[in-house]
Amino acid sequence: MSTSGIKSFRNLEPNNLIGQLIGYIDTQLPYFTSSDEFVEILALRKNENQYSTAFCVFMKSRCDQKFSFERENPQQGRNTIDIGVYHGAILFFTIEAKVLPTPLTGDRKEYEYVYGKGGGIQRFKDENHGVDNQRRLLPENAMIAYVKEQSFDHWFSTINQWVLDASWSENEKLEKLHFDRIARLTSVHPRIQGTEVTLHHFWVYVH
Repeated sequence: MSTSGIKSFRNLEPNNLIGQLIGYIDTQLPYFTSSDEFVEILALRKNENQYSTAFCVFMKSRCDQKFSFERENPQQGRNTIDIGVYHGAILFFTIEAKVLPTPLTGDRKEYEYVYGKGGGIQRFKDENHGVDNQRRLLPENAMIAYVKEQSFDHWFSTINQWVLDASWSENEKLEKLHFDRIARLTSVHPRIQGTEVTLHHFWVYVH
């Protein structure tokens, strides 16, 4: 782990909403797959949308309704983000969800977590994702990966190779914070109008 990754993680103010939200997800996500929400909602259907529905219901209960996790929130143009997080009426954080490995149906590609059509990180870079309901850019957002196969270490090296395959800067590679029952990583990316977006990455095994 680089010192810059540690520094950016520790600099999250404990009193701000994003710091509180990240703390909730970080501490509660390890219990997601053993929860009633996971078992019930995923009893018959296990796909990206259903995982995200279960995650939203789970997190609402775990954070005592302080935050509201809503599915399919509008973004720029016709784009929608998998999960929008509200504090009261204010959308202040967005989360893009991916299954790893990517289900290769239709024209989907294995590197979809990073770039290409439907590319998770690329949508934030292109400013199609990561905006509030006034279409203002949010400085920090997240991605959640539902990991069905392989290890966190495998996806760490694979995704960072995809970052390089996309001809992006070395500085855009993911930085590891911790790998345990869940994985926590961060990355920083330039957006098309010149600002930067910080992404918090949460990975959880669902196999």
